[in-house]
Amino acid sequence: MKLPSFLSKTVIFVFVIGGAAGLLAALAAEEMDRVTGTDEFCTSCHAMATYIAKSETYLKSAHQTTKSGVRPGCADCHIPKGLVAATYTHIVNGVSDLIGEYSHDWTDPKVWEAEKPRLAYAVRDWMRANDSITCRGCHEQASIKPERKRGQRQHKEALSTGMTCIDCHYNLVHEEVKPRDSFLNSAGTSK
Repeated sequence: MKLPSFLSKTVIFVFVIGGAAGLLAALAAEEMDRVTGTDEFCTSCHAMATYIAKSETYLKSAHQTTKSGVRPGCADCHIPKGLVAATYTHIVNGVSDLIGEYSHDWTDPKVWEAEKPRLAYAVRDWMRANDSITCRGCHEQASIKPERKRGQRQHKEALSTGMTCIDCHYNLVHEEVKPRDSFLNSAGTSK
């Protein structure tokens, strides 16, 4: 069955316009992810600038003082790779962060101390639910060779039981927040 010539031209036109619009949307999303994935952007809000970026724990963390000179940024740990995953996470977390920024008085350190556990739990739960996907963007678990026997044993166990990075490394970069008992008791349930 052959389409009438005017209809085939319309179909071609719709596909060309749709393809161009899709390409422009993808490029815009990629640029948005690039701009909103910088440390400068991430620490531009009051809470992050005051309590994270200047935190001694963060500045002296393993990810900021590496021997290799590789320094992951905020997005490397908090935003998964890939256009769709990154854009989705930027939008969902960005809206949540924006609401948090304007619904709390971050100039009061007591507010930060009260909110810090909730924020840590949310990130830990997200990382576990996503099998520590952002950690795996830089680290290959099977290639990690801890120096101490305990670490070697634990990494071997993690590989065989389905544990994920955040199950053990939950206070790696930010100020210590005690994990919930329910978090500790459910290690290895990410997969």
